[in-house]
Amino acid sequence: APGRRESDPHLGEATNLFKAPFEMDWLLWIFSVAVASLLGFGFNFLGRKDPPVVTVYRPGEFGGDEVKEAKDLAFIDEGEKEDGEKDEDESKELVIVAYRLPVKVSQGEDGWHVEWDDPYARNLFADLKILDRENLRVKWVGTVPGVIVPKADQFDLEEQLEEFSCFPVFIPAEKQTKFYKGFCKGTLWPLFHYVMPQAVKLDTDFGTTWDSVWQAYRAGNMFFSKSVTRVIENNDDIIWIHGYHLLLVPSLVRRRLPKARIGLFVHEPWPSSEVFRSLPARENLLRGMLACDLIGFQTYDYVRHFLSCCKRLLNLDYKSLAGGSIGITYAGRSVAIRISHVGTRSEFFKNLAESKEVKAEVEKINQRYAGKSLILSVDYMDLTKGPHMKLQSFYRFLKSHPEKCESLALTQVILPSSNADKNDVKDRVMREVKRIREEFGNDMITIENNPPLHKLVAYYVLSQVAIISTFWDGLNLIPYEFTASQSVRRPGALVISEFMGCSRSLSGVIRVNPWSIQDVANAIQTAVNMSLAKRQASFARRYRYVMAHTLEEWAFGFLKDLKRAAKHNSNLRFVQVGFSSDVRLVGLRSDFAPVDVDQIRPIFEKSASRLILLDYDGTLIGDSKTTSSAPPEQLKKTLRNLCSDHRNLVFIMSGRTRSDLFQWFGDIEDLGIAAEKGCFVRWPAHVLEYINSLPVSKGTSLERRSIVPQSVPTVGRQSSSWIECENNDANDAKVAEGQEKQNDRWYSLCDSSETKWKSMAMAVIKAYNERTDGAMIEDKEYGIVWKFEGADPDYGQMQARELQKYLQEVIEEGVIDVVVYNDNRILEILPKGVNKGLATSLLIQTLQGHMKDPIFLMAVGDDISDEKMFSALQNSPVLEPKDPKCKEDSRHVVVTCCVGLKPSNAHYYAHDPEEVREVLRALSSRNTYK
Repeated sequence: APGRRESDPHLGEATNLFKAPFEMDWLLWIFSVAVASLLGFGFNFLGRKDPPVVTVYRPGEFGGDEVKEAKDLAFIDEGEKEDGEKDEDESKELVIVAYRLPVKVSQGEDGWHVEWDDPYARNLFADLKILDRENLRVKWVGTVPGVIVPKADQFDLEEQLEEFSCFPVFIPAEKQTKFYKGFCKGTLWPLFHYVMPQAVKLDTDFGTTWDSVWQAYRAGNMFFSKSVTRVIENNDDIIWIHGYHLLLVPSLVRRRLPKARIGLFVHEPWPSSEVFRSLPARENLLRGMLACDLIGFQTYDYVRHFLSCCKRLLNLDYKSLAGGSIGITYAGRSVAIRISHVGTRSEFFKNLAESKEVKAEVEKINQRYAGKSLILSVDYMDLTKGPHMKLQSFYRFLKSHPEKCESLALTQVILPSSNADKNDVKDRVMREVKRIREEFGNDMITIENNPPLHKLVAYYVLSQVAIISTFWDGLNLIPYEFTASQSVRRPGALVISEFMGCSRSLSGVIRVNPWSIQDVANAIQTAVNMSLAKRQASFARRYRYVMAHTLEEWAFGFLKDLKRAAKHNSNLRFVQVGFSSDVRLVGLRSDFAPVDVDQIRPIFEKSASRLILLDYDGTLIGDSKTTSSAPPEQLKKTLRNLCSDHRNLVFIMSGRTRSDLFQWFGDIEDLGIAAEKGCFVRWPAHVLEYINSLPVSKGTSLERRSIVPQSVPTVGRQSSSWIECENNDANDAKVAEGQEKQNDRWYSLCDSSETKWKSMAMAVIKAYNERTDGAMIEDKEYGIVWKFEGADPDYGQMQARELQKYLQEVIEEGVIDVVVYNDNRILEILPKGVNKGLATSLLIQTLQGHMKDPIFLMAVGDDISDEKMFSALQNSPVLEPKDPKCKEDSRHVVVTCCVGLKPSNAHYYAHDPEEVREVLRALSSRNTYK
């Protein structure tokens, strides 16, 4: 207030001080804006700026420590490149692979005639010619439509098709019939639309003909893959496969072209896992698809079903990727999933609707219906579309609202179908048409059989209501065409099935359940009674989307995502695994090599000390669910030979209990055993004197589990983190028949007080276990394992996550670690900090005073819990020699080996436990001793 300014001397002084510079502030502001604008122009003129970057913290890959990582947001800043700017990743060729080529082929007296499918044919793959640009040549691979080409004529026709950038796939007639009609249309098409084989007809011979049609499908896909590989010129070319006919082509092409950039778009609905799992070849189809870099679907519903199939059949989990994509890691490769509904040629239909040809047809239709409101229905004669139920709904509407009979008329457009049941479906439709005509007059419904496109667009223009209420439909562009063809002055209402792919993307429509006749009848009433203003508002909402999301926008968006997805796999090295039809490629890091004993052995021989850490289940023996858990005698003999050289410190690092491990390995007294991931240790007999000479840590068990900072590995001050157990009840188990127990002293990393949490945790786990069929509990001395591998995959994983959260809430913080291993399908609870990584670090810290330079360190494991062991070994302080003047050949060497071809931080991989045992036998042979 003015009075306050006069009465407050401080405020008055501040005001006076402000007045002087105030006039200059505007000048400074204008000057700053001008400078900033010039700088911005300069930076943009000098070059494109780097994409924005954000710093994130994420858990270490494969179970390592938290990692600070700079993530670029390039996916946000990937606009169109400026004129003249070169794209180093720009592809020169795009190969579109579809079942049929987008051409019309006929045979005359003077030979074969080929012409491009005209734009009025509504052929999606012909329309993709819009992608053919100066810097991107498009080629098409597919079968020749509509004709059987004799073998003698194939070469001549192939030459003519090549002029149209089309490359034919010739499949023998008998095999093609089984491939297309037997498997594609007879098996996959009904199944993808939720029509089970037994539902088509009760006397189906599905089971007896399966082998024949499946082999034909495989053969057909092989013919396609050979044609594709002949067309491809280099790895920069893009291969874009379309449709359910060719689900095996990606894997077949990948075998021949490991670095190829492959995309697949599934235009059909993808069924739920319960339906898809009924296919005998379910895993083969999924593996074939997962050889792609990018897989596209029309809606998230289809993606959700596909991911569920991958989870339940292949035990693959998905993850979210930057930019809104979803990713699956399969065979070492990253497979991205894209959700995008195909667009239509919006401008083409808009311009066609305004053409003289269509306007003339509109006048004819107007005269025929004499001022009646037109209802349009457009259907393919297919059992999965359900056109007869739509007419039943229209009949019910007329029965309920007879007053509308004089002012309405319905036109049923019948489009051609290639399905075997098309005639049966059409007969059912005509029966419904006859019933409507008999009761409400012949003019109430008109049938149009496959009208030319300009006539169909004329119906689009005139219709007050369009009803597209199919049962299941992945790709149906009729609602898009209807919208693009109409005018905002007199738009119609649009009724669509909620089970159509476009139902999720289009707004401003009336969605119905096509199986409910009453629901559709009510929707017809709503649409007929809708005011012009409301129709215009609804039309405006969907029109903006249809005109923006065109076929061109969809296609270029897919190709852009495909290039980005392929980059993630560009640096991988591929290894072929499997035999015959089960062969597949596994992507590995370029520095991830097969274990080579001839390379490791010389280093091993030169080492003065060797520390070898071996996981048990899955590493030294096979899967314990399918093989005996006890070690074979040959393995024990190998370990005994290896331990007989006292330069070798060999440890079994396992999550199993000490009673199990002592029963199997207790008689090898120079073999170290780390049970329950390091909670218990039995030291090799020849180091017991050294271990007992170390001072015992006087801290709490949690303090004993702390690690000396890696940058200061001080010699001579080591103390043992493990203290001798007060009792050795676990050793009561038999060691071997007729042998006495030796070296039965166990040392513990934890205190007995650290089991107080177990009673409360066990009560919680038992409650979850009772409610999760197939789950089981394994109680250990210091830990608990809840196994849900026998439970439903999704439900078991959900229960494990919830159990993990609940245990972390009810158990005192800082007491336990609760970890869910989805790959092994277990939830594990251990005292705080205990894991194989910690045990490895503490073993090295404890034993480094005993070991002599140079040291050979080796770890072998097979699952994600072993990754922490690898990481601890690779980051061990003993990598730095204690004597900085030591020679290069005396430096320590670390060898880490993963069992199985899978993503890992290890240096090497072994194919199976047998190969691991062979390596150990080679290292334990007599000629390794000096």
